[in-house]
Amino acid sequence: MAAIPTDIGTEEFSRGYRAWMLFILMMMNALNLADRQGLAAVAPSLKRDLHLSDTELGIIQGLGFAIFYTLLGLPIARLAERHNRARIIAVSIAVFSAFGGLASQVRSFGALLLCRIGVGMGDAGAIGPPLYSLLGDHYPAGKRGAATTVIWLGAPIGALTGAVIGGWTAQNSHWQNWFIGLAIPGFLAALLAAFTLREPRRGRFDIGGMARGPIPSLRETMGFLFGKRSMRHVLLGAAFSAIALNGMGQFFARYFVAVFHVGPGQAGRMLGMLVVVAMSSGLIIGGFGVDWAIKRDRRWYVWLPSIALVIAMPLFELGLFQATPGAAMAILLPAHIALFVFYTPTLAIAQNMVSSTMRASSSFTVNIVFGLVGIGLGPMVVGIISDLAARQYFGRGALAGAGSFAAQCPGGAARPGTSADLATACMASSSYGIKIAMGSVCVLLLWGALHYFLAARTLRDDLDAHYRPGGGAA
Repeated sequence: MAAIPTDIGTEEFSRGYRAWMLFILMMMNALNLADRQGLAAVAPSLKRDLHLSDTELGIIQGLGFAIFYTLLGLPIARLAERHNRARIIAVSIAVFSAFGGLASQVRSFGALLLCRIGVGMGDAGAIGPPLYSLLGDHYPAGKRGAATTVIWLGAPIGALTGAVIGGWTAQNSHWQNWFIGLAIPGFLAALLAAFTLREPRRGRFDIGGMARGPIPSLRETMGFLFGKRSMRHVLLGAAFSAIALNGMGQFFARYFVAVFHVGPGQAGRMLGMLVVVAMSSGLIIGGFGVDWAIKRDRRWYVWLPSIALVIAMPLFELGLFQATPGAAMAILLPAHIALFVFYTPTLAIAQNMVSSTMRASSSFTVNIVFGLVGIGLGPMVVGIISDLAARQYFGRGALAGAGSFAAQCPGGAARPGTSADLATACMASSSYGIKIAMGSVCVLLLWGALHYFLAARTLRDDLDAHYRPGGGAA
């Protein structure tokens, strides 16, 4: 195993440089969420123009993006343990931007899926393990929750930008222009990262100081991490919560269009307002709130997410079945705020459970949960349930003998020139399907809350257990 370099400069970075670094990393997160929420905003137009089912839409927004985003995180994490993390981030965001631009030229489900895979490959290095490993060597453990929150405040900015501009583009131009527009700032961010970010000394804020000696193998790292009972519960809680978060989040524009019959532009504005307020508030509560609360008891790392998820679940169930968009937004907004609370404490726990030589690999483990499980499975599960529920609703209606939902309602709507009864049946079935699907997945929030609560039993002891060379904890 290669040793960590020990000849990197010993100077401490200035407050101004750390602020600039946080700004660049915040921009990476903004681009990531702009891409995903912009795609969600143009999804109704994509669905119509390419004749996609909700299942195919879920694969494009979820598994197609997440599988390489997550699996590439492993080799990238191992590279980040040994090589310049700033350069890895810069190259990755350039890849993200290139495939995002290529998506503007697609004409089929298969081509769009390939582009989303490429975008996921770029995201794996741009906002994955290298980012959190870099962050861990700029801030001590007690400040990582707040620093992580600052980076993730780029997410609501990006989500708002993506949702509003994506919705406007779909309604007033063409969804292809959205992908072209996003690629330009992506390449700019890659240049800024390449020429301004610097590589810090590893382990400066760890007990014992700068990291020395061999890097633990992936097997040793995973064995150490999963040997902690609280971490197993945290990852399970995050998995169930992330499935619901991403499953609902990627279909909210589709929900607004199908249920309330608004245009893509208005749906994008509603989605943007919902996400920017909820995400920023939830991340601030989760990040700054947990850094304040753990000074009194470190179990607030998991108590806070558990309480928030218990609050979120019934609010979602109530909000999704409101009759007007105003009533729905009034309830879904606090539900979203509560839902986002779990995110930053989970990231902070993953960093504080391990030493600097394991942080990139620990971040990869969390990325498996947030990426492959949450982003990958969430939208796909919602899409599958939505198609099944719509098919069932269509099959028992007045036009039950007219054929299947997929054949009569391609893209969720009747073909031009068909009867008014068929058009109405298609709209009603599509609306019913998406409401049932989103209402089903939010039940997982209670399961997630239970695991966070159970993690509190051993959390303090697990945070105090340090890695012992040769395996295990000391």
